[in-house]
Amino acid sequence: MHWRVAPSALLMLASLLTGCGSGDSPPTSGTVTLEQWPASQPGENPPPAPAEVEALIGNLDALAALLPTAVVAALFDPIAFGVTVRDLGDPQLAAFQVRATLAQQQDGSRIEHAYHWYGHPDFNDKVALVPVAFHDRYGTRLYGEIVLPNKGTVPPGAGPFPVILALEGLNTNVAMYRWWHQVFADAGYLVFAFDFSGQGHSDDEAQGDPGNNVEEAQDALTWLFAQSPVRSVLDATRVGVIGHSMGAITTMALQAVEPRLRAAVAAAPISEDSAPFDANPIPVMIQTGDHDGPIAPIPFVNPAVVRAVYDKLTEDRAFIVAEASSHAQHVNYPLLPTATWGHDIAGRYSLAWMDYHLRGDATALDVLRSAHPHLSYLWDSEVRIEGETTVMRGTGPLPAP
Repeated sequence: MHWRVAPSALLMLASLLTGCGSGDSPPTSGTVTLEQWPASQPGENPPPAPAEVEALIGNLDALAALLPTAVVAALFDPIAFGVTVRDLGDPQLAAFQVRATLAQQQDGSRIEHAYHWYGHPDFNDKVALVPVAFHDRYGTRLYGEIVLPNKGTVPPGAGPFPVILALEGLNTNVAMYRWWHQVFADAGYLVFAFDFSGQGHSDDEAQGDPGNNVEEAQDALTWLFAQSPVRSVLDATRVGVIGHSMGAITTMALQAVEPRLRAAVAAAPISEDSAPFDANPIPVMIQTGDHDGPIAPIPFVNPAVVRAVYDKLTEDRAFIVAEASSHAQHVNYPLLPTATWGHDIAGRYSLAWMDYHLRGDATALDVLRSAHPHLSYLWDSEVRIEGETTVMRGTGPLPAP
């Protein structure tokens, strides 16, 4: 049917762009001069729904009666998926979500993961991405997206470019974080995001592959610098990592063992028990929200749980708590409830953290040491750089003690 989408075309393009395989000999980084960026594209929007559904997208009651039960649950069940009735009042997002959820039943997505891979209409066209495929050390094919700096409007010759490796959460996919990729790409970074094995467009683990997220992140970095089509314009001395949820847990483990990294941002790493690490050689920022929580919100409590991760850090560190934000603060998946200022806080402080530690931008310190008005007014946010500590709270209804 006209609304069936298969990922094969996307992966064929990836193969043509990369020409890579698990048995390829990696070229040496910097031996190829990149005169122009590889062909890029915006994020993928869902195809139109069947005509009878499109005709009813604006009538939610009639639409619910027409759709399969599983699709209705994914769209409208507030317990299972955190959908808010308020958000369903946005006709653009409701229509987008209906199309995406229907397409998910047909396009080869992992339906048991709940989330479709079509991103969000407000961010899909804001990025210029190059879809790629590469293999981890065990031979599992992984899908990735190279997000070009400034949407590719700046020439490759303006490099070398600082690099941000982006790590996703459990059962999610790269499209759910395009807003964050855009923040860094618009600031002149080259962003590399990939789906962990068994998620998004990546394959399930090959035989003998343990599915170790840290290993996959290391293999992604190795491929990016040794085999990717943009390898010659990357600055290996300015590499940072950002991650959310499971990606934040991976970030904490990765920063302890990966010498190519210079700075890290871990968003919602859940707890000290879930994010163990043995060393802290690089600057790390921890982000969370008043109502963060691994599955469901834990109102007003979770910052205290995550604070234990922060307190173990020994290098430059920061702890940023957003007012009233949930675990969905760092994703752009439509209809998930969180504070409307969540992206602004997360993007502002994570970018400033990388600008200071990767680019040596002293003006970023002003951002890091200034309180956003919607920082938590219940919990302290804190930035400690070169021995100087700044404690901040938002300007909410409760005064800071």
